Amino acid sequence: MGKNTSRATTLVILLASHLAASTVTPLSLREVSTRASRVTAGRVERVTARRDSQSGRIVSRIEIAEARALAGQTPGRFSFEMVGGTAEGIRQWIAGFPAFEAGDQVVLFLAQDTTTPLGPTVGLWQGVFFVQKDAGGQEIITDHARRPLVEIRGEELVRGPAGRGLAAASSGGLTLEAFLSQVRAWREAR
Repeated sequence: MGKNTSRATTLVILLASHLAASTVTPLSLREVSTRASRVTAGRVERVTARRDSQSGRIVSRIEIAEARALAGQTPGRFSFEMVGGTAEGIRQWIAGFPAFEAGDQVVLFLAQDTTTPLGPTVGLWQGVFFVQKDAGGQEIITDHARRPLVEIRGEELVRGPAGRGLAAASSGGLTLEAFLSQVRAWREAR
């Protein structure tokens, strides 16, 4: 292994061990919806990675444009930082965390404190959803790993077949409007 590969591997292991020492409590969609300080839909305009001079970690700044609010104040643009990305030829990430790319359409459930190094969303990755278009051009919700969501049953999300993106879905997915409608209802009832 080269020097850079060894350093990257060491950093990923250190980050993973830090996260493994934490407990992430599974949340229902209703809990994510009602715990969020702000819910916003928008487009990832830019992702810029850099090495943090103090920690040595790679941190990505994600810039969101054309955001529309479902709850709380939403500026026309906002940004946040989270651990992970590619900088100086080294890729660093935490397994299971969402990977943002310029052009992604997203729905984010933002926590009160949006400055944490693991990202600003409620329940870490549980507050990140991607919007993709199906073959008919309809906007469909996918989870943080871009797995299609089929429906909301009670307070829980029902995922489609394993696989990446809408190609794995054998039938229609959960539409963006149906998803947002249920989220609004829960937020208004709290």
